[in-house]
Amino acid sequence: MTITNGLCSLSDVKSAMNIFDSTDDSRISLAVEAASRMIEADCNRRFYQDASVSTRVFAPLSGFLCLTDDISTTTGLIVKTDTGFDGTFAQTWTAADYQLEPLNGIVDGQPWPATQIRAVESLTFPYSRTRAVVQVTAKWGWSAVPTAVKQAAIIQSISVFKSVEAPFGALGLADTGILRIRSGLHPSAAMLVAPYRRDAVLVA
Repeated sequence: MTITNGLCSLSDVKSAMNIFDSTDDSRISLAVEAASRMIEADCNRRFYQDASVSTRVFAPLSGFLCLTDDISTTTGLIVKTDTGFDGTFAQTWTAADYQLEPLNGIVDGQPWPATQIRAVESLTFPYSRTRAVVQVTAKWGWSAVPTAVKQAAIIQSISVFKSVEAPFGALGLADTGILRIRSGLHPSAAMLVAPYRRDAVLVA
């Protein structure tokens, strides 16, 4: 099978397991895809970039700050607001009206997508308790998979691949005895992706 938006590659996992034939390629590919979606569900974000822009709406936290989903690039980015609270996003913001954060696209020295928009000039975000009033058109996701996430995907893919050998949740090994399969992410994978977890964004 073809891996779609995998966080690691088939060859990454085969290399980690010292597999040099293609007998299990289909099963490993399936494990990579499953592991990739497990990690993204755990982090509440996805680590691939959309091929084209799409539009989403958000509820701002205040007149000056709006949290968004991950914005991978400023190319094609459009910000609009519904100042009339009628579902019509008539006010288009210029690039000078806002700044994307984190500043410089960096968190703890690592490349990071924009996750919030701050009003910095005369315009402010309208505020409503009942309506999403900020419309953002963007390429969503990450421009590249972070190294730690890729390593977590390799570990989790191996865990998923090996889990078929433990249909009742336990695998007998000659060297270590009984190995119990955990629910959720492998502990090492969970540790690696911990800095990338985020809370849900108010999005409609």
